[in-house]
Amino acid sequence: MAAPSNPYRVGEGGLIDRTRPLAFHFNGQRMQGYAGDTVASALIANGVSLIARSFKYHRPRGFLGSGLEDPNAMVEIRDGYGFDAAVRAGQVRLAAGMQVRSVSGWPSLNFDIGALAGYAAKFIKAGFYYKTFMWPNWHLYEPLIRRTTGFGRVDANARPHPRRQHHATCDVLIIGGGAAGIATASALGGSGLRVILADDQPQLGGSLLWSDIEIGGTSAAAWAGDRQAALDGAAAVQVLTDTVVTGAYEGNMFTLLQSFHTDGSPEAPGGIASECLWKLRAGSVVLATGSVERPLVFAGNDRPGVMLASAVRKYLAVHGVAPARELAVFTNNDAGYAAAFAALKAGVRVPAVIDVRDAPPKEFMQRLAAASVRCITGAEVIGTSGGRQLDGITVVPLGGGARQHIRCDGLALSGGATPLVHLTAHRGSKPVYKADVAAFVSGDLPEDWHAVGDACSPCSLSEALTQAHDAARAICRREGVAAPEFSPPDVAQTPGLPIQAHWRAGTGNPSDMFVDFQNDVTVQDIELAVLEGYVSVEHLKRYTTLGMGTDQGRTSNINGLAILAALTGRDMSEVGTTTFRPPYTAVRLGAIAGDRQGPLFRPERLIPAHALHVRAGAVFEDFGWQRPDWYRSNGADREAAVRAEMAAVRSTLGIFDGSPLGKIEISGPDAAAFLDRFYVSNLRTLKPGRIRYSVMTGEDGVIFDDGVVTCVDETLYLAGPTSAHADEVANRLERWRQTEWPELRVGIASVTSNWASFAVAGPRARTTLAALQPDFDVSNAAFPHMSYRAGRIDGIPVRVSRISFTGELQYEINVPARYGQGLMRRLMDISEPACGRLIGMEAWLRLRLEKGYLHVGSDTNGRTTPLDIGMARVVAGKHADFIGKRSLALAYAQSADREQLVGLRAESGQLRVGGRVLADGAMPPCRTEGYVTSACHSPTLGISIGLALIERGHSRLGERVRIFDSGTIVDAEICPPVFYDPENERLQA
Repeated sequence: MAAPSNPYRVGEGGLIDRTRPLAFHFNGQRMQGYAGDTVASALIANGVSLIARSFKYHRPRGFLGSGLEDPNAMVEIRDGYGFDAAVRAGQVRLAAGMQVRSVSGWPSLNFDIGALAGYAAKFIKAGFYYKTFMWPNWHLYEPLIRRTTGFGRVDANARPHPRRQHHATCDVLIIGGGAAGIATASALGGSGLRVILADDQPQLGGSLLWSDIEIGGTSAAAWAGDRQAALDGAAAVQVLTDTVVTGAYEGNMFTLLQSFHTDGSPEAPGGIASECLWKLRAGSVVLATGSVERPLVFAGNDRPGVMLASAVRKYLAVHGVAPARELAVFTNNDAGYAAAFAALKAGVRVPAVIDVRDAPPKEFMQRLAAASVRCITGAEVIGTSGGRQLDGITVVPLGGGARQHIRCDGLALSGGATPLVHLTAHRGSKPVYKADVAAFVSGDLPEDWHAVGDACSPCSLSEALTQAHDAARAICRREGVAAPEFSPPDVAQTPGLPIQAHWRAGTGNPSDMFVDFQNDVTVQDIELAVLEGYVSVEHLKRYTTLGMGTDQGRTSNINGLAILAALTGRDMSEVGTTTFRPPYTAVRLGAIAGDRQGPLFRPERLIPAHALHVRAGAVFEDFGWQRPDWYRSNGADREAAVRAEMAAVRSTLGIFDGSPLGKIEISGPDAAAFLDRFYVSNLRTLKPGRIRYSVMTGEDGVIFDDGVVTCVDETLYLAGPTSAHADEVANRLERWRQTEWPELRVGIASVTSNWASFAVAGPRARTTLAALQPDFDVSNAAFPHMSYRAGRIDGIPVRVSRISFTGELQYEINVPARYGQGLMRRLMDISEPACGRLIGMEAWLRLRLEKGYLHVGSDTNGRTTPLDIGMARVVAGKHADFIGKRSLALAYAQSADREQLVGLRAESGQLRVGGRVLADGAMPPCRTEGYVTSACHSPTLGISIGLALIERGHSRLGERVRIFDSGTIVDAEICPPVFYDPENERLQA
């Protein structure tokens, strides 16, 4: 007997634990389920048939499916771990204390004012919004449209579910844990290959769990349980239950979403305990995703109580609930009869089975007759009756005839099986229509993929097991391993009859024939789309919103495509399908973000000596890394500190932490030839121990980055991109190596975080380096400007480059990151007697401005080329090809009218970044011919200086210009960009 609180719970059976009742609430009403229930099965057990309202007309909606194929059962759930605004009731395991609410219907689900839209249905057909919300301005309607869209509302105060991410590889990925997936994994279990089997259900078996077929002399469910136990014990096989494969990408890369559930206990709350997003790369792939049942289209087919036959079987066998007390069946294939037999076995009355075929299998007819069930063949359902719950159906013979009204509160539909081929489509495989099964099946599979079972094409269980074993043998051959001894088990199965495609029943009102249940797309909408010329499947989808609901067309698309084909006189293969894109099913953005939330959304990157900088009074700014902008120990405010820091570099010594500067190792016999293709300077002539400055351009010839390149030896080079572009440059090098020049013998390693780097600059830089006692000569003759030395300091590996960003004598000292703090302490101790100072970013950038050095991103824009910054001779002198060379030879790049980088000396006022250079010295409004890119007051020179991009700038040196900035005018002289030590005497000292 069913519990009083569970009037639709069958007396026995199911995989639920009836000794563990779980209390929960639905729309504020207290209810009870059992451990092993889903939210959907628990609601059905409690007699809930109305679960939602449809999107457009707010029609009553009941459960159609049992999992991700259900377009109706969207709810919000608050459990012991957090809150989910919109999830399918059939995909969430019931937990004690769950608060479940509908996400549609206002002021309530039972009394929804939005249902008034149904009375205006004839005025709001497909495409009405394109025609209506145009006058006077569509923006007037946008706020209302946004408020009415979506399912559920996010609770900003709710605690998010714990989430994490995982990366893995395997030899074989099997997607789907039904009969075919289990058989493939079992066959590969002794091969030694690393196998991962992923299935979205809490236990393996798929439809075997509600099948009455015997496998190897035992029930299908028992066979699946035995196989799962064996797989769980196999060392090389990992079974991932509650795991959906959400996307398939090139190189057999996959994303998987794994959920961890608990139904509640004294030790832990109930709910979705956590989620894990997998990024998995596989060698071979077995697609065993099976199929989803589709409904039949007829008037009133959306009424609560109308359900897929497969869902009925699952609710009965797995969860022990009956969706109806009197269940009729409407089918065009053998699967409908299985639902009828399952209902009879559970004690549910079956008043009739309606089959569009004239001659179903005789064995089925005999079993129904023995149970006093009418079997109406060659007939169809053309209508339903009832309000918010089905209470009867109307049946007529195909082609017309006398109508019959049959009382029932449930109707199981079986319109055929639709293979789940979405993942192959993610890889570009176009589904192909197969008429004998009335379904689109996988086309050409990606390399190293195998489709088995219904995922290949709807087939018998025996055929699915044989395909699985054939796939296992093929994988073993590919991997070069001995195939274990295995063979498909015997299956006791009644031979079936072919499906009879039946896309649209009756000649009733097409506005009552629903194709997409969630979005209220009807046959009439498809007819209107055809009438208005939207005969492409992609146009039909967007004009009517067919298949754009949360089930992504799993239950609606093929019916809609078939109706479109009939209306346009085309074959299904001509119509084709819409494009399937990742993700396969909805993935919470929180799962994609993982732990990257709150402060971890963009984790702060700290330099190795961060703690010492804090103690030194650094004021940090986010430059991609947390870097000192200035030091409170150097001045009472920012300007005072910056002036003191600049003066220290010019007069004695400055210490600058340059650890975030890019460091990329390029190694291999072809390293020089490889790098030479990226930079405009000739790097093939660079000798070991020497350094050369250059810029890198894109294919359009525009500057992408600059930096120095060091030749360590003939097979090892160090590229030093800017800190802002370090990762992008490494990615660019690797991408071109893999896709354009795979024949080059080159390896690339980004080592920016592996090394701490400190620049010592100023007249006392050499004595400071010498005080560290490196094991190499630091004299000017032995260690000239633009050269590199590697050695040791106190036994610690060190790389030192003599380069300058300030115009002073400067060395960049690199040590392994773990020694960064130690090196900084040594440098501070050495510099203290010499009145040295720590230098922040602002002073460093002003020092480089005095020297006229380029700052990519500030002194360049999306049009600046090497020719514009004065590197024309460098480009002309390089005869070898490099990325962007052809673009630099075009007339546009060679034009003398381009904006070119020059210096500016203010004659009055202060230059500021962004100031516009006025054409012909006129007053605004007038044309401008350039702008200031960098500017500051130079304490060294005592004037305001800047760099600017100005039209024909290189030919206008000495010319006076007027610069407009925020209502003020600054007079300035165009000059060469180098303001300090133009002869480079100080950095050569």
